[in-house]
Amino acid sequence: MPPSDEKSRSKSGENPAPIREVLSDADALFFDASRHFEALLLPVRGYLDRDEPARAFPYADRRCRLAAPTARDFVLRSEISRRAGFVAEGYRDLARALDLDPTDRQILRIALTRGEPAQRTLAARLVLSEEEPDRALTAAAVDWLVEDGESLLSCLNLRGEEIVGWAVWTGAAPPQIQLTGGVTRVIDLSPDRDHWLAGEGRGAASIHVALDDECSGAILLRGGRPEAQPRQTRIQRAFSDPALKAADLSIIVPVYEDYEATRACFWALFARGAPPGARIIAIDDATPNRELRDWLDGLAAENRIILLKNSQNLGFAASVNRALALCPSGDVILLNADALPPPGSLGRLRDVVRSAPQIGTATPFSNNGEYVSFPERNTVNPMETPDEIARLDALARRANGPDFVDLPNGIGFCLYISRACLDAVGPLPEIYSRGYYEDVEFCLRAQEKGFRNVCATGVYVGHAGTRSFRADKRRLVMRNLAILERRFPHYHRESASFVEADPLQRARGAIEALDPRGGDRVALVCADGASRLMAQERAALLAREDGPAPLVCSCAGGRAELRGADGAWPQSLDFALYGEGGETSLLGFLDAMTVLRFELFDPLNLSPKLLAGLFRLGARVEIAAGDLQWALPLRAPWDGPCEAPEGARPCSSCAGSAAATHAEGEARLRRLRRKRAILARADAIRPLDRMGAAIARHIFGEAAVLPLAEAAIEATPLEPVAGRALALVVPAPDPLADRFTVALGRALRRLNSEAKIVVLGACVNDLAVMKSRNVFVAGAVKSDEYERLLRQYEISALMSPYRTRFFGPTDRLARAFALPMAYFDYSFGKTAPGAGDLALDPRLCDAKAASLVAQWLTAASPARPAEAPSC
Repeated sequence: MPPSDEKSRSKSGENPAPIREVLSDADALFFDASRHFEALLLPVRGYLDRDEPARAFPYADRRCRLAAPTARDFVLRSEISRRAGFVAEGYRDLARALDLDPTDRQILRIALTRGEPAQRTLAARLVLSEEEPDRALTAAAVDWLVEDGESLLSCLNLRGEEIVGWAVWTGAAPPQIQLTGGVTRVIDLSPDRDHWLAGEGRGAASIHVALDDECSGAILLRGGRPEAQPRQTRIQRAFSDPALKAADLSIIVPVYEDYEATRACFWALFARGAPPGARIIAIDDATPNRELRDWLDGLAAENRIILLKNSQNLGFAASVNRALALCPSGDVILLNADALPPPGSLGRLRDVVRSAPQIGTATPFSNNGEYVSFPERNTVNPMETPDEIARLDALARRANGPDFVDLPNGIGFCLYISRACLDAVGPLPEIYSRGYYEDVEFCLRAQEKGFRNVCATGVYVGHAGTRSFRADKRRLVMRNLAILERRFPHYHRESASFVEADPLQRARGAIEALDPRGGDRVALVCADGASRLMAQERAALLAREDGPAPLVCSCAGGRAELRGADGAWPQSLDFALYGEGGETSLLGFLDAMTVLRFELFDPLNLSPKLLAGLFRLGARVEIAAGDLQWALPLRAPWDGPCEAPEGARPCSSCAGSAAATHAEGEARLRRLRRKRAILARADAIRPLDRMGAAIARHIFGEAAVLPLAEAAIEATPLEPVAGRALALVVPAPDPLADRFTVALGRALRRLNSEAKIVVLGACVNDLAVMKSRNVFVAGAVKSDEYERLLRQYEISALMSPYRTRFFGPTDRLARAFALPMAYFDYSFGKTAPGAGDLALDPRLCDAKAASLVAQWLTAASPARPAEAPSC
């Protein structure tokens, strides 16, 4: 509860003390919107000091649900959950924290000491991969990995002309250092008993090896087998071959792993992916894959590529810079070895760069390209087949031609760089270790020199992605992003602004508009607000079935958005619903798609012309019965004083609120006629929950109503709780739900009840609702989080605060976890209540409904009213 009125009992059973005695300044900060996020830490600290982790949980949980929670917020919730006895939940939060920021040493320390075994191993490896590791953390990491069965651990770094580091091993035979170069030398390591990493049953030694001019690197050996290399090495100069002719375009491809993806990339280049006359420079970055190494050697022997070989792994930037030394003239393309350029694509990329002298870099659309990802932006879309990649490239060319859109920075999976830009900026920065963000810095430096970074919207290149570093990627990303933002403080703001504005949407939509894929998809057509949320929930249920992903067509503000569920195509299609053409373009596109059926949500708020057009398309049309506000003659609840606050039926003031003026009556009659016309043309009614099914059968009969299909909730029974806590399930903010929640808090206070209210969801104004003092708003909740919150908030009953919608989520949770629930019964007795449920007449004013719920919640044995509401 908000700090100033929260009661808490000590473990000794003494009288409860207000939390303000613990945190005297929490109240003022808690309701200050600008300080609220910070203020949530005050009750957390207070309750933890009193060893009451269960009471600290709501505040830590809310921090994780507000905008941009940090990794440490999830660690805090993890620690509180663990101390409260919710160990599995704590592990899940710790995993989330490690994923968000694997460079945070405090998080690594907690994971090493209190994580589950897999998390401890991951944290230990992350610690040992740091360039400047903390000694205490390193010792803890070594202890765990040795205990976990590792027989050799090491840390080798190049510092100037010396390799420094340490090695730890188990067994009698120590490892060796092999120096490579003109003459191979092997140096035996001797165990140092006083070494800070030595311990029982294991040896340890420091490593200090000076390198001479003939030495090109070093390898750690164990039993004659290579085990590790230094993380950094000296940059090897590229060879100079006077026989090499200047090239107009050089394509540079660093290679490390993934034989099949690399082969596909080079064969695509050979098959007209590379423009005529372009030369291909491959860099074997010390690949451990012998088959891949031999294959590259064969291509070089056939003079199909120029091959550079690194004796040790240098990473992306250093490898590219070796190749750039061979390119004193001409443009350059940096291409990942897991990219797949279709025929002609790179030539059109060159045409875009040369179309304006200010363009320094160009990046194509791709399935996996951050800003330039397609169809879903800023995510990793599935890699398509070569034929499909070529088809998408052809569609991009038709849709957008030589157009381009400015980017904050180009993306290095396929980055075309003009010679003028390269000469002005110079080589890639090598401060980013093995990869990630060196391409971004290059582009930011190019921008500072007056060059533009653009997306060539008429070009599409496939990209598999995340093949090289896999589990280590997140650590590299976080480390390098911190470096980048220190050097370019404006980058984060400009990048976030670009993502928010999404200037590439029009170009993506132009491609999708040319591609009305069929496949008998289901289209869910809705208005904005609650009906859109219900359509999205329905789409998630359909997506679990076999077949193509459903479509959600949401109409608001004179436009219709057409989106595939779960990131499926399309993701950027918008259609104007008014003006010249109106709904015609949307209907034409849907007709070309051969939609299997349409499911209509809140049809009275859809354009009459659009509805008429949907019925004309000839596909099956069903009415979704879930949010029935559009179908019921109920007005907003009375908000004035209740003339008869006792009883379960509407009083005269409540009933008076339903009286309509003549104009209102005429409008309602028109809506009723239109509703009947729509329903008469529909093929069936599809209920979304038990309430919708009961009303639909009552109005239309069994024959017109489809069987109810709900998403199953796999649940473990809840442990009994001592207190009374009512969870209001709020899938979407609603001002009337806010108003009722405040009234309910007031009713509980009048009864001097210690029962608490937890809103599982977000309100229109969270802080205003929480000023009721006995109400806590958790924040937006995902469907897979309810079980955890029901347990950790110690919920004893549920309620849906909506009068004509969202009955389903509360009902499914109540049945799954055997909890009593209160709800507004807008079926008027047609929906059978469960044992202990409270069914309310939806015509009741807030005050009377809240009074009934408060009495039900505080009763020794909550039970539903003797009679259900009737029409």
